[in-house]
Amino acid sequence: MSKNKIPHLLKLAGVSPTDKKAADWLSHAIDGVRRNDKAVERPLPADHNAFLTDIEKAAKELIKRLERLRRHPFSQHIFWHSKAFGPVHNNRVEVGEVLSTLERIVRAADMAKDRRQGRPRETGKQRVVDLAFGFFERFSPRTRSGTPTGAFATFAREFYSAAIGSDPERDGGLDRQIRQAARSFIKRQPAQRKSVKKPRHSS
Repeated sequence: MSKNKIPHLLKLAGVSPTDKKAADWLSHAIDGVRRNDKAVERPLPADHNAFLTDIEKAAKELIKRLERLRRHPFSQHIFWHSKAFGPVHNNRVEVGEVLSTLERIVRAADMAKDRRQGRPRETGKQRVVDLAFGFFERFSPRTRSGTPTGAFATFAREFYSAAIGSDPERDGGLDRQIRQAARSFIKRQPAQRKSVKKPRHSS
């Protein structure tokens, strides 16, 4: 469990081991990452898209077959007047909701496809490093920087290892994610400073 990692992480961040609020924050963050990582394991884009393409093709094919039924009035009449579609009103020809639902399925399958380039694991890595940076920003007195040998980089690698359960170097390292987290922090600073207006002095 993450509990035995907490004292080591607190020490790396320069936070007192008696800081219960910081320890609880770390524990909940690590457990949350573990749950999400197990519950939503992202497949390769090719596998994900292939499954959705099958759904899209099946829905399109069913739409074509239902439209083809229009060329056979007797079969069309018997099919759409089936009790499966509920009571018949105004001598209906087709059930519009069925076709519109199939069209929505086609659109949904297309919209849900993963069109990103690159490895999907990189997104998860950045999310974990951003979480580590959030802790560092809130609790650590140490300098927050994106250098690969800095205090935050050391903390981020250990945090990742505790949360994911594997050495970050086996997943390609975290240098890029560490730099990105620091850049995002620096970009936020001007906006935060602007939001704190200096009081006007009357002359």
